[in-house]
This record gives sequence, structure tokens and C-alpha cells, in this order.
Amino acid sequence: MQTRKSQTLIRTITGITLILIFGACVYYGRYTSVLFFTVLGCLACWEMAEALHAMKIRSSPWPACILLVLLSAAMLSKLPSAWSIIALGIDVILVLAYALFYRVGYENVLGTLAIFLYPMLFFLLFAYVGEMELEHRLPILSVVIVAASLCDIGAYFIGRWFGKHKMAPEISPKKTIEGSIGGLVVGTLSGIGIYFALRPLLNVELPLLLFLIASFLCSAAGEIGDLCASMIKRQANIKDYGKILPGHGGIMDRADSLVFALPVVLFCFELYFAFLNA
Repeated sequence: MQTRKSQTLIRTITGITLILIFGACVYYGRYTSVLFFTVLGCLACWEMAEALHAMKIRSSPWPACILLVLLSAAMLSKLPSAWSIIALGIDVILVLAYALFYRVGYENVLGTLAIFLYPMLFFLLFAYVGEMELEHRLPILSVVIVAASLCDIGAYFIGRWFGKHKMAPEISPKKTIEGSIGGLVVGTLSGIGIYFALRPLLNVELPLLLFLIASFLCSAAGEIGDLCASMIKRQANIKDYGKILPGHGGIMDRADSLVFALPVVLFCFELYFAFLNA
């Protein structure tokens, strides 16, 4: 019992610290936001490479980390988007050339390139949002963090109290259909709280319906992301992606739902802003 209390305390302290660092980086400027997400992305790429190593796939995180740093710097420098495509192309060429001359197995090459898509691409999207003006990045990131987190919490407790039907027992034995539905409801309703909390902080008036739709899609995508991350861990036969976050595991253990939630939330807000400016 004492050990469980100590673990809960460590987990809580780590969570509060992460929230404070995240909030400060996002609120105080685009440079701190982009730097924050770039560092997290590099750490996540390293964790994914280690997970692939556990599956006997000798992938390297370095190409994805270098590309993430270059693309983040390009965004901050306001370079044309073509430079990002060129950087991606050159990075892929270098990976394939290295594999060709050193006779690296194709599964190891595919593993290295896979890290470009998951998780590097998703953290690049976080850096992209972090580079936006406060009126745009604050509501997007608030929905992603709050809705996805409350969906996870709601799914846990509702599944624990009312869960009877297993959702994906071969991937995550404790997850239930009842918990998943409950998490979607809690995550969606969190959009109401986010809307009223942000109204005094934003100069742009955003409709409540936008927050509700974005929160619903965020919650649904977050649950899929959580299952996908669990599937990879089960295949790799590991409990956590890392140990960098006391009581939580690795970066990907905390960001598994967030990285899937961001693209759909970003799409909702970008679509709204596009119609607003049309």
C-alpha cells in the first residue's frame, strides 16, 4: 500500500511538472514552443527506435531527429515549404545510400524510415502549431491536451466501474467498450470547459460548436492512438517506451494519444479559419 501511494505521488508530481513546463513554453512564445516540441520529438524517436530494437529491427533514430531539427528551424526561419520537402528527400536518399553501401537489411531500413512517420511527423505538427500566433496555438493545443487527457481519465474510471465488454483484449486487456464510450462523452464535454476558460484569453471569437466537434474527434483519435501504441509495445514485449518520466514511463507513453489527436484537431481549426478568412 505504501509503495502504491509513493508511486501515485511521484506520478502526480511528474504530471504537474510537465503541465507547468508545457504551459509556460506554449504561452510565452513560438521559439520556446517549437524548441520544446522538437526536443520531445527527438526523445520520442529514440524511444521508438529502442522499441523496434526489441523486435530485432535495428533502426536508427538519428535521421528522423536530424530532419525534425532541420524542419523546425526552417519553420522558425519562415523558409518556403519547398525547402522542407527537399530536406525530407535528401534525408531519405542518405538513409537508402547508407543501407546500399553497408548492406543493411531492408527491414532495418524500413524501420528507420518508419520513424519519420511515427512519431517524428506528429511532433513536427506540434512544432508547426507551436509556431502559430497565440490566438491559434492556444485553443488547438488546449483541446488536444485537455480533451485527450480527460477522455483517458474518463475511460479509465467508467471502464473500471461499469466495463463488462472487452474492446481489444489481445492488445489492451483492461480496455472496455463501456469505458471507451464514457471516455468519448467526457472528452467531448470537456470542450465546453475549454471554450469558457479560453474566452477571456483570446482576441478571436471562436464558436462553442467548434470546440465540441474538435473535442469529440480529439477523443476518438486519442483512443486509437493509445491502442496503436499499446500494440507496438505488445509486439516489442515491453511495458513502457522509456523511463525518462518518473511514474509515467517514456515520452511516447504520455504522448501516444496526443500525437493522434493533434492532426484531427488541427484540421478542424484550420478548416474553420479558412472559411472565416474566405
